[in-house]
Amino acid sequence: GNQIGDEGAKAIGNNLRESSIQTLNLDYNQIGHEGTKAIGNNLRESSIQTLNLRGNKIGAEGAKAIGNNLRESSIQKLNLAGNQIGDEGAKVIGNNLRESFIQTLDLGRNKIGAE
Repeated sequence: GNQIGDEGAKAIGNNLRESSIQTLNLDYNQIGHEGTKAIGNNLRESSIQTLNLRGNKIGAEGAKAIGNNLRESSIQKLNLAGNQIGDEGAKVIGNNLRESFIQTLDLGRNKIGAE
């Protein structure tokens, strides 16, 4: 990965609407919840089908921003492995899967419990 961090992720996220990008791979880029919020909040009007944020530090807040926008997005493959999303972030993702297009989901290494 690179080190685009939150500022780079915000710049990308804020320009996703109505773009033709279908695959966005930002794994291992030191992105926190602020950058992830910009990406998540712009998913609904984007063409993104594959989103890979593996190995960042998005936490529960970043996972919520992605999860709360899944239903009206085009996302089919979502990789949030190794992001410390915990139970709270996983619940929001899980609660939004039913009406989404998700076919592949990786939440490994996120300290998620049985709840």
